[in-house]
Amino acid sequence: MKTKYGALSTDEENVEVEKMITDEDCGDENKVDNKFEKLTINCDKKNDKRPLRSSLRPTSPEKPPRHISPRERDPLVRRGRSPRAMFDKWLRRDYSVSPANSIFSNSSFSPSNGGWGISPRSNTPGGGAAVTAAAETFMGPNERSVEKMVRFTGGHGLDYKSVDREQIDTAVWQQRKVELIKLKSQERESDKRYEYKYDHAAIAALETEAWRIDRVLVVGIGFFMALTGVAISRTADSFLEMKIDAALDRLELNGFTSGMAFHVGVSALFALGAFLPVGFRPVAAGSGIAEAKAILNGVVITGCTAVDAAICKGISVIMSVAASLPAGLEGPMIFLGLAIGENANRLVPQKKLSVLDTLKTERSRIDYAAIGTAAGVAAAFRSPLSGVLFAMEEGSSFWSTDLTWRCFLSACICVITMYGVMQYTTVGEFHVTSMALFNGIDEGELKDNHAQIPDGYDVPHFAFWEYAVIALVGSLGGLIGGAFCHLNRELAMVRRRLSLGLAMKGVEVVAITATAAALIWFVPSIPFFSTCKHIGDRQMEETFYRQFDCPEGDYNEIATLLLNPLGGKSITLLFQSDPGAFSVKSCIAAGLLHLVILCVCFGMAVSAGIFIPLLFIGACFGRAFALVVGLDPRTYAIVGAAATLGGVARVLISLTAIVAHTSSLSFFITPVMVSTLMAKFFGDWATGRPGIYDNILQLRGVPFLEEECPAGARHANIRARNVMNPTVSTITTQINVDKLVKILQLNNCSDFPVVDKFDKVLVGKISRDKLLTLLSCKKLFFADSEEGGKGNGLALSSSEMDMARVERQDEEDIFSNISVEDAARCIHVAPYLQIAPHTFDGHGSAERAYEMFRCLGLRSLLVVDKRFRPIGIITRHELALLEEIGEHEHMVEKKKSLKRIYSEQSLMFE
Repeated sequence: MKTKYGALSTDEENVEVEKMITDEDCGDENKVDNKFEKLTINCDKKNDKRPLRSSLRPTSPEKPPRHISPRERDPLVRRGRSPRAMFDKWLRRDYSVSPANSIFSNSSFSPSNGGWGISPRSNTPGGGAAVTAAAETFMGPNERSVEKMVRFTGGHGLDYKSVDREQIDTAVWQQRKVELIKLKSQERESDKRYEYKYDHAAIAALETEAWRIDRVLVVGIGFFMALTGVAISRTADSFLEMKIDAALDRLELNGFTSGMAFHVGVSALFALGAFLPVGFRPVAAGSGIAEAKAILNGVVITGCTAVDAAICKGISVIMSVAASLPAGLEGPMIFLGLAIGENANRLVPQKKLSVLDTLKTERSRIDYAAIGTAAGVAAAFRSPLSGVLFAMEEGSSFWSTDLTWRCFLSACICVITMYGVMQYTTVGEFHVTSMALFNGIDEGELKDNHAQIPDGYDVPHFAFWEYAVIALVGSLGGLIGGAFCHLNRELAMVRRRLSLGLAMKGVEVVAITATAAALIWFVPSIPFFSTCKHIGDRQMEETFYRQFDCPEGDYNEIATLLLNPLGGKSITLLFQSDPGAFSVKSCIAAGLLHLVILCVCFGMAVSAGIFIPLLFIGACFGRAFALVVGLDPRTYAIVGAAATLGGVARVLISLTAIVAHTSSLSFFITPVMVSTLMAKFFGDWATGRPGIYDNILQLRGVPFLEEECPAGARHANIRARNVMNPTVSTITTQINVDKLVKILQLNNCSDFPVVDKFDKVLVGKISRDKLLTLLSCKKLFFADSEEGGKGNGLALSSSEMDMARVERQDEEDIFSNISVEDAARCIHVAPYLQIAPHTFDGHGSAERAYEMFRCLGLRSLLVVDKRFRPIGIITRHELALLEEIGEHEHMVEKKKSLKRIYSEQSLMFE
């Protein structure tokens, strides 16, 4: 053994071990200052510091006095207390709180001492202040204003609840597993083998049955999404083409004014039809992708995925497309897939619910929602790989290999079903190449299903050196996307300040739609843009072109781009038509007009996606750029479309697959990858904000948790105690009904810690939903004196608990139905509490708490002290506030009208 003063003999080692006394040996007032360097000991018998045995003194000869540095003059250092000793004592401090003492009134934390300050006792005059200052400096900068913000606001997005992906571990759940094993054993054997608690064959049979039902649900999600996608896309395109054809007929028969009046009037009626479903179910407004991201992240949006909301969204998007608004079907179809997936459990017959216990959990429900999202993307773009990649990249926040296979299966079934339905219901020939939305191949030139590309068909091309030009186009697309996000965000803020009522929102929709329809009809008539070209010189089939006011056999360039379905024909023309089909001015005019209309319309009270409109806008700008510089316009129409959509949505992998598959150009993967990468980089750089869907979540106050903890919180010294909610109420395993009702009325928490009755140690966690369900079952109430206070022995099984939760009344009705006699009785919660819930020490960093919460998909994280007693709770509402750390003062005041969010940093310990 060796000390800093030299080597020790064996006897001296024994003496040294004997001197390692504990805190209890010397009392509270004279604790050992440093367990790691025990050179002096404070003892009750003598107030002076006794030296240890002389044998522990240095063996080397005495040296002349050395110079004392300024650091050693510090009273803290002279007392022999190193920073390591201070940190050890800080960790050993008890931060427990009693019901009468709030966590913020603890002497260890208060605004006066700077937050996580340590106030050790000092025997020297004036030493206490120095020690306190040094201790605070040692702990680094303090973000005590985070606590002020939590206490002032209570959290971010309090209107939204959360789901819990934590594995269920309750007594009734484990009992249900045993019962299922016994029942399955009884079915298999006639010799009463059900008496055994564990049967491998029965467990295998249960797993097989659950696996089969799960695959049936996965296949069913893909099948129903395919039928929904075909119905919506065909109905919307049919309504739009019927309206445009009728308007063009009036133009030819009665003149320009008659055609314009018909086009504007019918578009306004369709716009009203798009608004009415949203007026009935406001949650059906918008694209739906932002809501899908939030739901898959674990946020509960009330009524968002209900069946009536999904129906309203489908009707609204059909009418929006028919009204000639720049609306795409893709976002709403993704939302419909999410709704179908989340409601998949309801399609199972009631008699099969016994084996679906594991499929009815919140974790399974979110997984089915992710599967539905993948099927929705596959139905929107007829690309199964794009659906899986989108669900993985932009949708689900919790991914696994098993979920990948299930999404792949559902997306595959969806596309196969769509192909069969479209082939057998299409008038005329329908080839497999028609599954690609923007392939541009004339089906009349195909001899059979084996021909992919007709003879003489010229495909887009590019040279190796053009990758630099492609990167430039991607950068410009990112800047356009960033500008779009910024302007749309400002318009959303204006709409929020105006706070329009339901009637005024309808007026807004009709007025903007009528204006857009008038512009779409009027711009092609302007002589500067009214350029006519001969149809016979073009590569595409004649049905793609619009004559408008041109002579017979000719087509109007800009009318062809504006008066066609965007996803059906306009984008295909830009991607595949020959270089001379459209001029620079026509492409720029069509792109700018749709960009302005889309920026104004996105945010109205209608259901509409932005994928297809942004692809059209980017294709117009990309084709115009290529015509100016003298390159292949088809190539840069594809690259520009991907860049613009990537700059707005900030998606990379799934967008690359979508563009490559819908254009039937697999060799365009690398150009699209380069353009989307540059678009995302420059979009983030130009605005300093995320994509359009994250902006929507921020404006709505949705507590969305990103994969990584915010940078401001990662670099600040924030503890779990700084961000937790300290007003958590605890309950015991046996609690009075009246007391439980008061706790639920005074606290809006989703989970409550259950503690031991005597030492207040945490024993479990129970959700608010379960407590309300128990209060609705009065048969579980018992008198405190009944059977020695142990209750009446009644308990709900797992299945009975689920049924009671579905059938129970609202919260206020439950409270009002409790009589005076019921309030005096008690209830047992032990069979229903979550055993050994996830906990976090209050001394741990907020960054680690964020990572644990996010990775596990928790609804709440209990904060405990060193004695395992709950002192607070962390939910996503508190963690969402970490994004405010490090923001500039004027930005925070503009956003939340609060005081300064962060405190100034103190000097680090030298």
